[in-house]
Amino acid sequence: MAALLASEATTFAVLLPMTSRFSRQPEDCLENLTKFADSLLKTTWRDTQPLSAQYRYRVYLAIEHDDAFLLEQSKAETLLLEKGIHDITTLICNQPRGHVCALWRESAERAWGDGCDYLALMGIDVELLDEGWMRSVHSEFASIAKAEGVTHGTGCVAFTDTTFPGMPTSLVIHRTHMDIFNGKVIPDIFVGQVGDTYLFQLYRRFGASRMISSRLQSAVGGNEDARHDQHTVDWTFEVFDEGTARLEAWLGPQARRRLTLDVVVPSYRVQILYLDRILHLKPSPTCSVMFIIIIDDPKSPNVTLLEKKYGHRPDVRICVNKTNLGASQSRNRGLRESSAEWVHSLDDDVIPSPDLLVEGEKAIRAHPNAAGFVGNAQFPLCENITSTAIRFAGVTYFWDIATKIEQDIPWGVTANLIVRRNVRDGITYDLAFPKTGGGEDIDFCLRKRDFTVGNGGEGFWAAPRVVVTHPWWHQGQRSYWRFYRWAKGDGALIEMHPQHTYVCGAPNGGEMLVSSVIFMALAVAFGAITNNWSPSFVALKTIVAIVVGNVLHDIYRHVWQHPERVKDMKTTVHGFGWIFAMVEGAIIRMVSESGRVVGTLERKKFDHLGRRFDWWVGRIGTGPRDEERQICRETVVVCSLILALLLARA
Repeated sequence: MAALLASEATTFAVLLPMTSRFSRQPEDCLENLTKFADSLLKTTWRDTQPLSAQYRYRVYLAIEHDDAFLLEQSKAETLLLEKGIHDITTLICNQPRGHVCALWRESAERAWGDGCDYLALMGIDVELLDEGWMRSVHSEFASIAKAEGVTHGTGCVAFTDTTFPGMPTSLVIHRTHMDIFNGKVIPDIFVGQVGDTYLFQLYRRFGASRMISSRLQSAVGGNEDARHDQHTVDWTFEVFDEGTARLEAWLGPQARRRLTLDVVVPSYRVQILYLDRILHLKPSPTCSVMFIIIIDDPKSPNVTLLEKKYGHRPDVRICVNKTNLGASQSRNRGLRESSAEWVHSLDDDVIPSPDLLVEGEKAIRAHPNAAGFVGNAQFPLCENITSTAIRFAGVTYFWDIATKIEQDIPWGVTANLIVRRNVRDGITYDLAFPKTGGGEDIDFCLRKRDFTVGNGGEGFWAAPRVVVTHPWWHQGQRSYWRFYRWAKGDGALIEMHPQHTYVCGAPNGGEMLVSSVIFMALAVAFGAITNNWSPSFVALKTIVAIVVGNVLHDIYRHVWQHPERVKDMKTTVHGFGWIFAMVEGAIIRMVSESGRVVGTLERKKFDHLGRRFDWWVGRIGTGPRDEERQICRETVVVCSLILALLLARA
């Protein structure tokens, strides 16, 4: 009777790759196996009772052929037998050392051939914590089949790893998976222990990945450290697409493929209040979203709080850089961590609209061949002179560019930018730009667009309904350093993209100001040596003339030349405050332009002085270039007249 029940029971194959090589002492692996065996017995006793067993398990030990310690006297199998585990299959695998996934492939194929129903991909360094995990897994597969309308067995179920909550470090598949892939549990490209992530993400595309509450804990492996010798492979492009296509073809009419979108948020400040809003965003039922938070300050006290609050969620991955790497490198890490078709880049201090992900999906489905989508990054109402001045300065013009043009937008800010990820284009954020940012988003978008269009796709489309609100920096208090740094970095675009540059023919405010400051320094040195201070007074008057001339010309542009450009500005500042904001806006603009000049000098690209980068890269003709030339010429004339008056009074 017991034998008949056992033959009818649902069989779980417990796949255990084993090696003694990576233990400090060879005996350590047997100690780990002892703990695993004890936990296996404690968590399966109810489901495997002889008289009412619905489930049974068979342990598959996969041991490297040259592991002399384990092979001698069949140490691993003997230990399990002594523990009371009798259904064991030992495989001596002729595989390269440390190739854990190869051991999984060999043992999975054997278990499939033996008729096992479920295959649990585990390691001897884990301990199972909760009784009843076998029936929980079986029930979850039934739930997937009902919810997704697929054959029972389609999908992937992961345990909750208490060591690394939210990470699918140990999971279970059904023999259906082996049927689909002709007995190969994971592709041959996998060597170290990332095959479980591949499986989880593969079924995620069809809404068939689940993480159950049954827990285990890992003694060694997990998020960033491999349980064995880790061999990094990039599986998220062709290999992943091939697996997806095969699964979709097998499912046929059952397939309800999701659009996959990962939200990448680099964060140095780790402001929980802002991250809360992002992590509470909800996608539509036809879109699968993961949130990848890249912490760029490993010493932040908020890291632990964030992990405690969200680390258990399988749709949240919190990665902590070992050192401060900067914006570009953190975004690149986010791209590497992602396996989605699209990546939505957000700043860590934006307030997203509640329907951000839904609107992002709509934009993607409307233009599936696009390089990406430029979202609408708005600012709050300008409630003081400084925030109004920032608007006058024009340094935030491109933040809401999605509301101004519809298609083939040249670039967008990474505060709200969606880009295609599932194409191996080799395009990442260039580390030549400053850690704090400045120009890397422009360079990235230009290269992304050129690659996509060159391969038959489309450029960047506007996504005006994909809205975030970016707070004013420093709560709207006065600080110009940010704009100086941005421009200092984006000046490198002139060398990187010379086809989008032009000679202006006249210096701008920043070039005039930096030149006059250098003149002032030389004049002061001359005066200190010769006691002749006349050149110093000339230099001082030159600086005054440049500042006043730029301010007056900006006021002229805003009030008389192009009042339509600022008439709808959302601000509470009026009257004299409006004029003061124009004055400060001119100063912010000159500070920004000065940063660009200083960056050029530091890079020793002296021939780039007087050359401008066309922010529109020719998309709307020569209008922006012509206007910049005109502004510079007119400003030089105004500054010259003021200087002449000042010198005449001497």
